[in-house]
Amino acid sequence: MASESRELLTDRLDREPSIFRGCSLRELSVMAALAGAIWLPLCLITATLAGSVTMGFGATGILVVFSVVVGASVFQRLKANRPNGYYQQLCHLWLAQRRLIKSPIVTRSGVWDLGRN
Repeated sequence: MASESRELLTDRLDREPSIFRGCSLRELSVMAALAGAIWLPLCLITATLAGSVTMGFGATGILVVFSVVVGASVFQRLKANRPNGYYQQLCHLWLAQRRLIKSPIVTRSGVWDLGRN
């Protein structure tokens, strides 16, 4: 019974837990996916020109890990003294301003009315 109270119940947290350098699993996954999308074609093209396609996959793996470590370090400094979810909201607003998604946040200023007389 005493050991049950000491367990971390992730379904009761109010935010995603930090996994590595203050970044959540979702943030790290996005960093890894973006790094892979950038490094894989570049490394495969370079390795093909050098004559060893297999080395391109190895170089991609190393560069993706390096990119995630550096990206997490930079993101950790950016997130300092900001509330939880600040950059997610900033990204949503940026996409909404360019009309790529609907705004999840009310951005209109003015008088609000219920529409009843």
